[in-house]
Amino acid sequence: MGWLDWTISILTIIVGIVLTIVIMLQSSKDSQSSITGTNTFYGANKSKTLDGILSKYTVVLALLFIALCFLTTVAILH
Repeated sequence: MGWLDWTISILTIIVGIVLTIVIMLQSSKDSQSSITGTNTFYGANKSKTLDGILSKYTVVLALLFIALCFLTTVAILH
């Protein structure tokens, strides 16, 4: 394995650890579901709360993790 393979592999591990931490920081879903509706103040401003921000980071980190896993596989097989 060359330096590029190692770099991508280490980045994959770091992103995986950060993704795990971000997921663990999120609070569990409370009783507000589609039954109660999202027309509340919290539902309308959810993207500005800590859970909303962590949710966005989770999506970005998950997509980055998937891309890095793919790149790691391609780099190792190449």
